[in-house]
Amino acid sequence: MAVFNVIFSESAAHVRDTLSEDSLQGLRRGLAILAGDPRTKISAAISDDENTRSVALTRTLAIEYIISDGLLIVLVVHVVDTSHVLVENED
Repeated sequence: MAVFNVIFSESAAHVRDTLSEDSLQGLRRGLAILAGDPRTKISAAISDDENTRSVALTRTLAIEYIISDGLLIVLVVHVVDTSHVLVENED
């Protein structure tokens, strides 16, 4: 099984560098899993060629990435802050 090298776009690296230690650990764990299987069944293709994908790594972190020539290129890191929400769940 090939392991993909992970690199970050400049904007994704900027967000990565601002993460708390807990969030950074979640990002690292998620990327380690993706490096072994970047087309995991819980990721979603966001391009016709299936190489540009999106996946939630943790409850508060999601990424968009491209798979190309042995690289997993993280384009965007999304951080979800649920401490302030417009509509609360009514469960």
